[in-house]
Amino acid sequence: MPSSFTVEIKGDWTVPDFMDADVPLKQIAEKVVTDSQRNIRQQTMPDGRNFEPLSKKTIKDKIREGVPYPRRALYRKGIMYNALHVYKIGKNQYEVGVIPRGKPPRDYVAGIHSGIGATSHILPIRMFLGISVETLNWANARMERWISENIRKAAKKYINLKY
Repeated sequence: MPSSFTVEIKGDWTVPDFMDADVPLKQIAEKVVTDSQRNIRQQTMPDGRNFEPLSKKTIKDKIREGVPYPRRALYRKGIMYNALHVYKIGKNQYEVGVIPRGKPPRDYVAGIHSGIGATSHILPIRMFLGISVETLNWANARMERWISENIRKAAKKYINLKY
């Protein structure tokens, strides 16, 4: 005669929802944009090094054109500065980039100044897009806060399994 038995498992668990991290991820991407704009304003790279100064000819040209900040690299009319943008590319996926506006398109100019797209003439590398150590630490702390909040707000679920 075959034997049969039943096992019953009862549990009261907290189940956090880690599937939707859009809010903190968007905040991190927006912080990278504001840091990149600050890098242009302060003429620094994400690693803290200063931009190479503009040539005297470029400064004279910018003064002649009436540019408000003639000694500031990557800023003539503010097109590059204002073209920094956060793109949502999917659920929990954000990208920071440069909108291709202006002539030449600012995404192309950003590539040249980043050292990845220089072709006809060599320009100094002026990395303005990137994540500094401080921003990386802030982003990690932001995600840790988000995880803690989700654990704290997690729904209580009573589960009863029989088999």
